Amino acid sequence: MFEVDTLSFLNKAVKGTALVVDDTRINRLLLGKILSDIGYQVVFAEHGQQAVELFKQQDIDIVFMDVLMPVMDGYQATAEIKRLSTQKFTPVLFVTAQNDVDALVKCIACGGDDILFKPVHQAVLKAKALGFERTKAIYNEISRLHNQLQEEEELAERVFSSAVANSQCADQELLVSLDSASTFSGDVIFAEYRPNGDIHVLLGDFTGHGLRAAIGAMPVADIFRGMTRKGYTGEAILRQINRRLHRLLPTGMFMAGIFVELSLQQKSLTVWNGGMPEMLIYNAQQQAIRERLTSASIPLGIQNEVELNLKTLPWLPYDHGVMLSDGVTEALSTSGEMFGDQRLANAIANRAAHPSFIASIQHELQLFCEGAEQLDDISMVEIPDLLNRPNQQSANTYKAGPLAAGQWSWALELDATSLKKFTPIPLLMTTLQELSVHQTDRNILFTVVSELFNNAFEHGVLGLDSAIKTSASGFEEYYRQRKHKAKELSEGSVSIAIEFDGKQTRQFTIKVADSGSGFEVTKATEQSSEQQYSGRGIGLLESLCESVDFNPQGNSVTVVYRCQH
Repeated sequence: MFEVDTLSFLNKAVKGTALVVDDTRINRLLLGKILSDIGYQVVFAEHGQQAVELFKQQDIDIVFMDVLMPVMDGYQATAEIKRLSTQKFTPVLFVTAQNDVDALVKCIACGGDDILFKPVHQAVLKAKALGFERTKAIYNEISRLHNQLQEEEELAERVFSSAVANSQCADQELLVSLDSASTFSGDVIFAEYRPNGDIHVLLGDFTGHGLRAAIGAMPVADIFRGMTRKGYTGEAILRQINRRLHRLLPTGMFMAGIFVELSLQQKSLTVWNGGMPEMLIYNAQQQAIRERLTSASIPLGIQNEVELNLKTLPWLPYDHGVMLSDGVTEALSTSGEMFGDQRLANAIANRAAHPSFIASIQHELQLFCEGAEQLDDISMVEIPDLLNRPNQQSANTYKAGPLAAGQWSWALELDATSLKKFTPIPLLMTTLQELSVHQTDRNILFTVVSELFNNAFEHGVLGLDSAIKTSASGFEEYYRQRKHKAKELSEGSVSIAIEFDGKQTRQFTIKVADSGSGFEVTKATEQSSEQQYSGRGIGLLESLCESVDFNPQGNSVTVVYRCQH
């Protein structure tokens, strides 16, 4: 049977400085003598105010506090000492002859750690002092580990922030606000140029917040940036992110998000919303929200394969896009009320009084929350009216060396099965990069080959009529039909052949053919240039290439592009 050796315990030494607070001199002397005998250096205070001043001036290890004193009583003095002792644990023991229950409870409620009853027994006092030294050692170890954890988190946060920091695209093109609820944000914002200058934007919200919520951000950043720079479609990028997160994240964690592809050439928006608040498209000319893009898919990382519902709609002049994480609408006031959709609508309506939609929402949030604790990350992305910007930017960030003066060819033919699941453009872009084609030429070739391939697939193989895109509703119908016909495709093919002559003319000859019935080239070229949503493809090719030649049937085209670098 275990027996406690009290004698050995009481023989342990105590050390440090004890503060004795009592307005009666004899009480101070008696308690001071006991404390000196067991090893403490002792300082004295006659009332609570004097005790607080001594505590500020000296390094005090333990406090023995009387209750009733003039100037400042023991309750007030203890509360103030506890407020001051934030860097270390300083126990406060009340020394009293009172046995009133309310008074004793008040001793603990104001911050006291224990109670000694008069007359004080030396053995009991020393046992309590030794017990608090044990508590102090535990507290100090916890503090050391906490400080070490903070230092490691700060270092990790710097590495993390560097890895997922805003790109040049985000800084130049978008308005971004990310207000984290802790050191690490569970929300992420990425923006990147495609090779033709189109822009991909992703606002993601991982489950929870803090370090645990941020573990998926770095692989998402790598996939998003790498695949966007190579020209992959939004759907391909989202599928790859989903598969990676499904393997990486523990059960119960996922990433809700909004993905947007901004096509300046096609003047279109393609949007995916998986588990996020609705994205708002506000038209400044109409002075109204013209489109609300609600969640139509589950978040990423829940299932290995996910149904992605992307919506394509026209991008009009004076359009502004607003993307939000749920930290905005679910922000709480001091009374526990949520910010909600109505206050968000008011902030959107009051945009004219502020520099941006984000500034207006931040203003409303600040007035509403009134200093309440922030419980979730609050993130916002505003897409300004890029169609009316004075100087449209283009991707020109990833340089290549001089193009080798050689000759080579590249060819690919895709049947119906391959066309349903594979887009050849990123493969071509990787090839051009490996062959050191200059970035400017790569960007133009991306635009040219993308236009040729999309025309061959959509009009030749799928048989879609671009005349459907004569209105905003027709524009959406066109892409609805494209998705349906691509899913049901059972026959058809597209071939791409590229030859480069770097010795003689430094030019690319590109031929794209499809299995479709073709079209009347003359009629297509004569389409009105005022047609808003279609009929621009041939004009775009002619503006970029040396020559554009269709075969008589219209299902094969050969273009020549001369290098600029």
